[in-house]
Amino acid sequence: MNTKLAGARVLVWGWGRHGGGAAAVRRCQALGAQVEILDRQSAPELGAEIAVPWHVGDASHPAFARADLIVASPAIPPRAWPAVHPPRICPEALFFAAHRGRIAAVTGTKGKSTTVRILATLLGWPAGGNSYEPLLDVQDAHGVQADVVAELSSFQLWYLAQGQVPQPELAVLTSLAVDHLDWHPDVGHYHAAKVALFSWAKQGIGRDLPGLTCSVSYREGRFLYAGEPVAERADLPLPGDHNANNAALAIAAALALGLNPAVIGERLRAVVGLPHRLAHVHAHGRIDFVDDSIATTPEAAMCALAAIHGPLAVILGGSDKGADFASLAKAVAIRGAIPVLIGATAPRLAAAMAVHGVSWRSATDLKTAIHEACAHLPDGGTVLLSPACASFDMFQGFEDRGHKFAAAARAAR
Repeated sequence: MNTKLAGARVLVWGWGRHGGGAAAVRRCQALGAQVEILDRQSAPELGAEIAVPWHVGDASHPAFARADLIVASPAIPPRAWPAVHPPRICPEALFFAAHRGRIAAVTGTKGKSTTVRILATLLGWPAGGNSYEPLLDVQDAHGVQADVVAELSSFQLWYLAQGQVPQPELAVLTSLAVDHLDWHPDVGHYHAAKVALFSWAKQGIGRDLPGLTCSVSYREGRFLYAGEPVAERADLPLPGDHNANNAALAIAAALALGLNPAVIGERLRAVVGLPHRLAHVHAHGRIDFVDDSIATTPEAAMCALAAIHGPLAVILGGSDKGADFASLAKAVAIRGAIPVLIGATAPRLAAAMAVHGVSWRSATDLKTAIHEACAHLPDGGTVLLSPACASFDMFQGFEDRGHKFAAAARAAR
């Protein structure tokens, strides 16, 4: 990609929720571009304070056609683009065009954020991308020569494939299931976006894709490399077998990038869990409240079900991404959990539960859902928010959903 943008008319399309739009504006201005912004909402509605022309609308807005380059938020799906349009990139393309250090890139249906956190802790590298701070901000803070762990979503990878193809030192695939069919036209499109990364990387690590392997295994409470233990499960302060599997991938990646095996255990002990990922947020009486709002797929919710012991009520439901809930309903039945259903997907979840003979409760909001869940745990247990769905029917995002769950839990009596 040509990053000589001096004098070019650049339209940043989509402000984004994690600072990507602001980072793109700053970088394009630093490169001498004339920058404007296009979003469905106004700057005051989004709380954006920026001295750049701001337009409200979509690709039919006149600012779109007159731009020399569109820097699009990866949240904008392919269907939103007109058949004829100016050249397009995403903010991450600006990062990769300038970066000169090593990149360890992590993608996958679920587990990528936690794997990034573990890998970055093991290596001592900064982390950025997707649910982390924008990669452009990481680059501004640490320089173009810094080694970086990058979390890349299927949205970002699809945009990168349009032109600025990264060449990471190493790529990690955490899992490959079905997700985001509200953005991708079909599952093949979604998988192709993920898999492309491994044709660009110098080496790949992972599961669920032919040709990828992981040199570290997790067995009987130990992480094994070349048949020898390099760390204990107790070294990792994150619950669940799925997080042990994430750690195995991260350890394998760190070793491939030259980390001394002797320091793995010590550095694992320094890992700090991310918010909204099996986070204990409150206890009242004999009931614990656990926020796993990040679980936006059935597979993620199933991992959460397996990670919690004892009596369990799980709050499920949200906006629809086209997922199949059959396996989740079976897992709920086997686990003996009490499902409380909320949101737009509640009818589909209820139908899936009925197939497996699971009785469910329903609620119109989180406060009522927590009340229903607690009422069915008379001897104590855990109320788990692990929705298996996106949040945009009732909330601003999974973070908003998690914060409101924690607040409602603390208010419960």
